[in-house]
Amino acid sequence: MARGHGRILTSIWDDDDFLALDPSEQRLYLFLISQPNLNHAGLLDLTLRRWSRKARGLNFAELEKTLQALEAARFIVMDDDTEELLIRSFIRNDGVWKQPKVMGAMVSGALEISSWRLRRALLAEMDRVPLDELSSEPTKKRDGSRGPSIREQVVEHINTLRKAFGNPPPDPTEGGSGTPSAPPSVTPSDTPAQPPAEGGPRGSTRGRAATHVRAAPAPAPAPAPAPNPVVAEVGDKTSGSSGPISTPPHGDAPIDIDGFGLTDSMRRWALDTFGPGLDIDYETAQFVDHFRAQGVRRPNWPTEWQKWVRRSAKYASERANRTKAPGNVIQLPSGQTLTGTDAKVAGWMAIAEQLRQEGDPA
Repeated sequence: MARGHGRILTSIWDDDDFLALDPSEQRLYLFLISQPNLNHAGLLDLTLRRWSRKARGLNFAELEKTLQALEAARFIVMDDDTEELLIRSFIRNDGVWKQPKVMGAMVSGALEISSWRLRRALLAEMDRVPLDELSSEPTKKRDGSRGPSIREQVVEHINTLRKAFGNPPPDPTEGGSGTPSAPPSVTPSDTPAQPPAEGGPRGSTRGRAATHVRAAPAPAPAPAPAPNPVVAEVGDKTSGSSGPISTPPHGDAPIDIDGFGLTDSMRRWALDTFGPGLDIDYETAQFVDHFRAQGVRRPNWPTEWQKWVRRSAKYASERANRTKAPGNVIQLPSGQTLTGTDAKVAGWMAIAEQLRQEGDPA
């Protein structure tokens, strides 16, 4: 169910790190917090093209640059490969950690994360939840018996998440400093400041979980590149090991080189999951065209295809709900169609007329 509002703490305007952002960076952070599809884990799909249409004059490149600035300031963590974004302090600043039931929803939302980078960042956030501020008194059940305390319930949810994530592999692209141990405040700037490098800019006081540092792909002993290579649309760098790859001279993109194709088992999965209403051939063609244009490699093409199909089905469902006709429709003898409140009133009048006629003597 989509969220109806986003929670912004007024203390954010006393936060040094937030005040150090420029206006566009502040606005984008507030924009992310208020997204309807933001789940209880602070997870969002990284949909730059869609977001770039939310303000006049905003373009894709400018939006990506602003997101990178927010990540450098430790407000968010991104993964271009899985197209996911995590608002790092969301669980604490939104009060999710205080409510056991909402923490259960957080775990469910967190299990949607594909990126190991984001998983590591979220696990680091679990270390920073101030459990000592939660009640340790047993709760009272409806039958009068005692149940586990709020603290015990929250700890159980955190342990469930840790067990589900296991030990995420290290990311060689990360600088990797330790998770801060100081208890957080209620503002986004909730970690001790790190000393800046000599001669360098002042370090952010954001948490040190999952730095989004992109490594350029290793040079390959390939022949000279084509005059107009196709590269990833999000820049010349990427995160993780599957970075953008220039199209080889013969014109094939990585998705072609890797031999991706729609199999019978993939088609059956789509039919069983979404029914016949989704045009799988069309979606597959769109998927292939997209990644040919990007020129990037994915570690598992069938998995990436399933993610594309799920997202397309979700968007199709949302569009259908927005355009669905009202349920109360009455067709008058004149041919006029009444809907909504008018239809209800007409229905009541018809019933009254029927009762009046039944009550008249023959």
